[in-house]
Amino acid sequence: MKKSSSENIIYGARAVEEILKDNNRIHNVEKILVDEKKHRNYQQLLNTARAHKIAVQYVPEVKLNKLSKGKNHQGILAHIIDVQYHSIYELLENTTHALNTILFLDRITDVRNFGAIARSAYAMGIDAIIVPPKETASINADAIKTSAGALLKIPVCRENNISETLQFLKEKGFQIVACHEKTSQLIFDVDLKLPSVIILGSEHNGILKEYLRLSDIEVKIPMAKDFDSLNVSVAAGIIFYEIQRQKLCL
Repeated sequence: MKKSSSENIIYGARAVEEILKDNNRIHNVEKILVDEKKHRNYQQLLNTARAHKIAVQYVPEVKLNKLSKGKNHQGILAHIIDVQYHSIYELLENTTHALNTILFLDRITDVRNFGAIARSAYAMGIDAIIVPPKETASINADAIKTSAGALLKIPVCRENNISETLQFLKEKGFQIVACHEKTSQLIFDVDLKLPSVIILGSEHNGILKEYLRLSDIEVKIPMAKDFDSLNVSVAAGIIFYEIQRQKLCL
């Protein structure tokens, strides 16, 4: 259940290839550095990295020599941020205090949005963040920096079957609150003091229909103008503030 925030380097074509094939660790690859004169040898690896939105940098061999401390890097290495994900099931079983508010981020892929949301979530007392196994931002150096270190403090749970997880939380007494602009009920009219799972959807596609079907309540933030929806990290901050306001006004 503990998490590590250390940054490591792996080097060599086989080692980089293996971590890019590992679905459990690929999200922890922050960037790949490749010899500017040998990058054509690794086009398939680099294409895989880019497909997962992992930064690729072309650098002189001398930099790779320095980072690998003279080891046989074969012209390629990867920076890894090791963060161990939690299990929401274990958190509910082992936590020393009852969880009241859990955040589910449905396919939030922008690293800076992810970090900003985590920063607000931690500051406003959200107990844990759930993310899907794919199509989610990596907890890398940019995310940790944007979160002001909050991602190293708030538990992040990557669950393989989100529908099952939401159903489990419903059975544990949590209300599932889906937040999106295409509904009529206002966030201020919902009792957020109750144990709640707050769902925020993808920046581009919103919340998946299967999660909307599992939700107990669908709410929105009222807008003063007829305008496009708010940035997801801004919306998150407003929602977290309302949760905290209600709790303080007991």
